[in-house]
Amino acid sequence: METISVRLRFLTYSRIKGIVLPSHLCRDWGFKNRQRVAISHGQITVHGIIIEEKKQKTGNQVKVTSPLKEALAIPHPGMIHLKHEDGTIRVGPSIGIVTTGIRDGGRAPIGPRSSFFQKLLSAQKGKGVYYFIFSPNDVDWSSNRVYGWFLRSTNKGQYVWKRFWTAMPDVLYDRVPSRAAERQESVKDFKFRVANEQYVPMFNIGFFDKWGVHQRLFPMPEINEFIPETQVAPTLSMLKSMLERYSMVYLKPKDGSLGYGILKIKQIPKGYQLSYHSGAGNVTRRFQKLTKLYQHVFQTRRASNYLIQQGIDLCTYSGRPLDFRVHLHKNVENSWVVSCLAAKVAGVGSVTTHVRTGGMVIPGKELLETLFPDQHHTLEKRVREASIRLANAIEFAYGTNLGELGLDIGIDKKGNIWMFEANSKPGRSIFKHSRLKQADEMSRSLLVDYGRYLANF
Repeated sequence: METISVRLRFLTYSRIKGIVLPSHLCRDWGFKNRQRVAISHGQITVHGIIIEEKKQKTGNQVKVTSPLKEALAIPHPGMIHLKHEDGTIRVGPSIGIVTTGIRDGGRAPIGPRSSFFQKLLSAQKGKGVYYFIFSPNDVDWSSNRVYGWFLRSTNKGQYVWKRFWTAMPDVLYDRVPSRAAERQESVKDFKFRVANEQYVPMFNIGFFDKWGVHQRLFPMPEINEFIPETQVAPTLSMLKSMLERYSMVYLKPKDGSLGYGILKIKQIPKGYQLSYHSGAGNVTRRFQKLTKLYQHVFQTRRASNYLIQQGIDLCTYSGRPLDFRVHLHKNVENSWVVSCLAAKVAGVGSVTTHVRTGGMVIPGKELLETLFPDQHHTLEKRVREASIRLANAIEFAYGTNLGELGLDIGIDKKGNIWMFEANSKPGRSIFKHSRLKQADEMSRSLLVDYGRYLANF
């Protein structure tokens, strides 16, 4: 059935569990005055009475009585959607973001991450959704309710954090911030219950590891051309063999992020060059023998925690290698779209293109126009199409709901496209660039749209 946008108000004087619907809506949905009907919000369903508002000939103003508001744990009035589905009136959609580190402070309920979530939640404007954050400890399983933080606008156009009891939502978005937080008992118990007892759809569950992604994607012929050769637990003979084939390789932590722990090894005249970033800056060392280099690298590291990956001779900007962060989202029609294409240019002497090691971000379209004035349209189209093919393959390979992905994509000097990494919890630092604000807004808006899709709203 069709979803309609309504303005929801609360009636405080009635003692019945009732919902007041305009006459035209009662007629369209086949309801009669005083008819008893199932009404749901999130994962809570109760029975209430239809009250026909005969004076309201047009418009979509809907009222719920206080007893119904309390029974359904509807958090606040305002623009929202109604849907008549399988004999039930659904109020929603309700989209909950689950994370950790929430505290009681109203001005910054998630500490330094509060501004991050404020930006995410601000995308609800004009969408007609209930959108909130909570932690696994904020759930009352006995009543199917959640004590969530909502972002509410004031009369002065400012935003303030407000906490309400609300229903376990229609859809969950996993923003647990780290692998360490994933291992918390409360998080593990929450995800087990959601999957095995509540059956609430959740998207972007957990984190990818580099080797897991490679194992799933490398055998897939439709995207194999984009995947560099990668092996796990590099041995000395493996390192020697791959250097003979590619002359340059990377060693990467299996579960690393933000470029931490990445080493570059390059074959040079009379030996080998090792480059990496340390707390003191970028480091370059030379070794005459590969054995000595290998011993140096794994003197304090476990080879079993590392991958070895084919080095790619990337195209450069001002003599510095560059790659692209492609941010993708599912839209309300469940199709992948690219929300942002940002170029990341490596810092001087840096092994990676990360900003923390001196890299800089440039809007991808601008950089392609600068480097390839005659073929930038074609290259941009190829990167976007390859990214969507990869996103579809990753979603198929993992078999879970994915609403967003961050892909690190490179173009080599021959024009070939490569994927180095896929992130299920992509960072948003690229959106700090002043000319990527529109992409930032699109990205946050698409998260809400995909939540609506999963909620069937």
